[in-house]
Amino acid sequence: MLNLQNILTGRINKASGDAFESFLEIHHSYALRLGILAHIEHNQPEAKMIHGRLIYTRQGVADYTGTLMNKVGSTLAVEAKSTSGKRLAKSVIQPRQASHLTAVAKAGGLSLLLVEFRHGLGTGDRYAIPWLEVPWKVARSAESVVSEDIISWQIDGSCYLTRFIPRLA
Repeated sequence: MLNLQNILTGRINKASGDAFESFLEIHHSYALRLGILAHIEHNQPEAKMIHGRLIYTRQGVADYTGTLMNKVGSTLAVEAKSTSGKRLAKSVIQPRQASHLTAVAKAGGLSLLLVEFRHGLGTGDRYAIPWLEVPWKVARSAESVVSEDIISWQIDGSCYLTRFIPRLA
């Protein structure tokens, strides 16, 4: 039997995720025009339909990868997560994504975790945190992050990438 609450929650989460992706697409288009990015790709995990259900067949890397327009063409890796909760569990980031973000950061690229803490049905507060600086804390028995711990990384009205350019010059 169908659980209508689960269906509604799934649709709200999908719509919120789509809205967050649209927000990022706008920022990426702007970064391309500003000359911050040489190019950007939105990565999708491999999936196929089996008996009318979408099944992921292979974990993807970070949601977005690109090349920055700095002197060395550094790699950009961005993982974006949106939640209606008060905390984001580290477990929502797949191991392959975490490995990709870590590898890019350790190689001198820019790896970011973008988090949106939604308020009700609308958008919420958005943050762009360097991957190796995410202040994961153990709560109950799992690592997570809350908005109070990343307030200095909140995205203001400008392109979220502009604050990181001096680091990569």
